[in-house]
Amino acid sequence: MLTMYDARGTVLPAGFEGRGLPSGVVLIDLLRPDPAEIAYVQRVTGLTLPTSQRMSEVEVSSRLAMQRKTLQVTSPIVYRTDAVAVNTSPVGFMLSEKLLITLRFVDLKSFDDFLAQKPFRVADPAQAAIELFLGLLETIVDRMADAMEQIGADLDRVSRGIFRPETGVHATDKPTVIERRLNRALRTIGQNGDHTSHARDSLLGLGRLIAYVGTHTGERLPDGLKARLETLKQDVGSLNDYEGRLSDKVQFLLDSTLGFINIEQNRLFKLLTIASVMGVPPTFVVGLYGMNFKNMPEVDWSYGYQFGWAMILVSILIPGIWLKRKGWF
Repeated sequence: MLTMYDARGTVLPAGFEGRGLPSGVVLIDLLRPDPAEIAYVQRVTGLTLPTSQRMSEVEVSSRLAMQRKTLQVTSPIVYRTDAVAVNTSPVGFMLSEKLLITLRFVDLKSFDDFLAQKPFRVADPAQAAIELFLGLLETIVDRMADAMEQIGADLDRVSRGIFRPETGVHATDKPTVIERRLNRALRTIGQNGDHTSHARDSLLGLGRLIAYVGTHTGERLPDGLKARLETLKQDVGSLNDYEGRLSDKVQFLLDSTLGFINIEQNRLFKLLTIASVMGVPPTFVVGLYGMNFKNMPEVDWSYGYQFGWAMILVSILIPGIWLKRKGWF
């Protein structure tokens, strides 16, 4: 889909038969473009749009380039594929003095939010393209910051659920309760760890993109736009630091949760061992009195049956008391 905007955010008609762009176009947004749309943009701008395969390459030379005095930069942008899963998709920006072209292959909420602002906040129509470019980047970074704050809140909730005395894992809880709690924590940690990994890729790409744009446009930018670009650079740097802290916390909680799982497994094995040890003496007693020899005096006793039961109970109690005093349970 091809959509054209002027400096105020008005959608302009896109006629593919024309030889030039409609008057006043400063932003061309290409979302999953078909071959006819790509051919039209390349014809009227004289630029060669990158393919999705080239945009997905990790080499810096493939993501940051200059084409006919037009900056051609690409960065992976993180997005949600459903309620919990996330992924990244490459987004391309082609920036000249008068025109900004965006190329993407998935719906991005940050783009929808920015393009829904009517009118666009453009202070200087002569700098509309770079202002829209910076506005898009600011919206993307803001949404990433919100998402990472949510990750931090989720990890804090997992931490409270594991370690706090009133809500944490207790040896007195039923094994099924502990298992459900630890499985839920492990799933949450894994989901947020995956989200953090994708956010790291996006931040790395955005950091390189912003530095490249600053190097090639800094001299002709007014002070206000230079300040916005520098602020963006600092925001991405701070998010990188925050992402590093989140990654450390994900690893810490993952290790802690796996440790609790090992402790719970050891506790269950210990209980089975205790049951086995306490079951050996009564098994011996039952086997002894099940041998049916004629000279067994207890067979003729009036209380022989009760005596046998007493022997079984005593044989259970003695190892139980001994194991208790040794601190096994």
